[in-house]
Amino acid sequence: MQRYTFQLQDGKCPVNDGSGVWMDERAQALDHAEGVARELMRGQEPQTRAWRLDVYENGGLLYQIPFASIDPTLDHLAPPVRATVEATCKTIRSARETVSAVHATLRESRALVAISRGKPYLAVQGGEPTIRSGPPPTQHEKRRKGPGA
Repeated sequence: MQRYTFQLQDGKCPVNDGSGVWMDERAQALDHAEGVARELMRGQEPQTRAWRLDVYENGGLLYQIPFASIDPTLDHLAPPVRATVEATCKTIRSARETVSAVHATLRESRALVAISRGKPYLAVQGGEPTIRSGPPPTQHEKRRKGPGA
C-alpha cells in the first residue's frame, strides 16, 4: 500500500492534505483525486476552473489535475476552444501565484526593515512565517554567541 496526499493549488495559497489516504493502486488514487476535484468544483465551476489538485505518492509528485480539464460545463466546447480555455486557466493560476509571491516578498521586506529599525513586525500570516529564511539575529544574540558566530 502506498500513501497518497493532495495539495490544492488555487494560485494564492496552497492547501495541503497532511493525512492523505492509503491505497493499493495509483489508479485508485487518481480516481479519488478526480472525485475530490469534482466535488470541490461542483456548483462553482467558473470560480474554481483555474485551480489544480496535485497528487503525491509517498511525498513525490505523481500527477496534476487541472480543474478545467475535468470541468463538465466545458464539455459542449469544440476541442480547440476547450484547449484554449484550459491554457487560459493555467495562465490565470500562474498569474495569481506570481502576485501572491510578490505580496509575500513585500511583507518579508517590510518585516526586515522593521527589524532593522527595532520596530514590531508581522511575524506570521496564514500560519506561514513572514520572514521565510528566519529573522536575522539581534545584537544581543550576536554578543551572546561571541565572535565568529
